[in-house]
Amino acid sequence: MAKIMLSAKEKQILNFIQGDLPLKSSPYSSLAKKLNIEEKKVVEIIALLKERGYIRRFGALLSHDLVGLRANCMCVWNIPEERIEEVGKICSKEKAISHCYLRASKPDWPYNFYTMVHAKTKSECKKIITEISKKCEVDGFKMLFTLKKFKKTSPTYRV
Repeated sequence: MAKIMLSAKEKQILNFIQGDLPLKSSPYSSLAKKLNIEEKKVVEIIALLKERGYIRRFGALLSHDLVGLRANCMCVWNIPEERIEEVGKICSKEKAISHCYLRASKPDWPYNFYTMVHAKTKSECKKIITEISKKCEVDGFKMLFTLKKFKKTSPTYRV
């Protein structure tokens, strides 16, 4: 992977927009002042960074438990290596799945594919996982439900 070359202004903008934006009509005004540019230019740089793929998406992040999605399950799957891409594509299209990863399995832990499933109830979560299992034709999985939340924040990357 090629090293990303960002200007100092681009880095400052990326660091700023990862946090909570001020709820005001000109959310970038303080940053623009700090960077000694017009707020319009900040918006243009953000659009350019998104166009280049440095920003995947730009939007609000819901507190899923506060909007009724209280059941969270890390489902671990034992997927044959030759089916990883196929299953990955199926799972990545599922709306109830927020995270979908391939990881190394171990002799005492055969699970190599991880999905985070969110639903209103545990039984709804189980139903979604069962449907995914049928769709993917995979029986080797375990459901690991969240018992207690210790930290729930979005990652912040300092560039």
